Amino acid sequence: MEGNLRRVGAAAVPLYLAEDGPGGPPDEHVSKPPKLSVVGGSEKGRGAAEPLAVLVVEDDPAMRMLCEFNLRASGFRVVTASTGQEGIEAARAERFDLILLDVMLPDLGGFEIAEELRAGEATRRVPFVFVSARASWPDLQRGRAAGAIDYVTKPFDPVQLATRLREDLDELGRGGAEAVWELRFGPTER
Repeated sequence: MEGNLRRVGAAAVPLYLAEDGPGGPPDEHVSKPPKLSVVGGSEKGRGAAEPLAVLVVEDDPAMRMLCEFNLRASGFRVVTASTGQEGIEAARAERFDLILLDVMLPDLGGFEIAEELRAGEATRRVPFVFVSARASWPDLQRGRAAGAIDYVTKPFDPVQLATRLREDLDELGRGGAEAVWELRFGPTER
């Protein structure tokens, strides 16, 4: 095949994946996001043998596989978790440059996981990006208030995911979490 496309057997991989779930997050949980900085989230100072490490916490097997495949193909080292608790355990056990975190998981919600990670000494400075079909402005605001540097809405182009995450980490290194958020969503109220 031409370009960056790769054939994966004869299986077709869907590009539209979304989450099920009624309602939206309550607005009363919106607060000021914590300050974040890059925790090895830039390739500056890294050897060529050390790829960026990403933890993908996603319960949908097809979406998890799609993210993992495209991130690996783009040179990331990827660890996956299918539940919130598995994600928390993986984040505590290993150092990641970024966590890609689904908002709606079967055991713990992404916002709960973010709160748990922000409370831990070893995980509080690891940047994370929410992934969700929930795309209303209050959802995005809640994601930012929880400390996310970006919020990717489903459906999205999985081939572009690695590029977006690299851009997020580069912008985080240059200007911090607010700069990443402004890159993606425009100026925020201060």
